[in-house]
Amino acid sequence: MRVDLHELGPFPDEATLTGPDGRTYRRRSTRMSRRTAGELVRGGTPLVLHLWSAGQLDWLDGDDALAAWDEERPHVTTQEPTAKQLAKHVAWHAGLWEADDDARLVLLTGSC
Repeated sequence: MRVDLHELGPFPDEATLTGPDGRTYRRRSTRMSRRTAGELVRGGTPLVLHLWSAGQLDWLDGDDALAAWDEERPHVTTQEPTAKQLAKHVAWHAGLWEADDDARLVLLTGSC
C-alpha cells in the first residue's frame, strides 16, 4: 500500500509523524545503516520516503515498501553525499521511528 501522508494532514514537525495506521511515530535515530534498514523493511516494517524539495512524503508497506527499498537501497548512506553523487541521484539517510506501542517505521530522508 502506498499512501501520500500529506493527505492525512501536515507533517507537524521533524520529531513526530502520524501514519495511516493512526499511530504517532517519534524519531529515535537519524542515521541507520543500509543493512539495518533493509533488514527492517524486509521484515515487514513500513517505509516512508521524505523528499522535502519535491513535496514527497509517502508511506509504503508490504510489496510497495519492498519495491521502493530495492530501488533506493543503493542510494542510502550514513555519510553526507557529495555533489557528484547528488548530480546523479537523490541520496537517502535512513532513520528509525517508533510509536508508543513499539511499532516501527524506517524513514528515508532525501537530499538532492
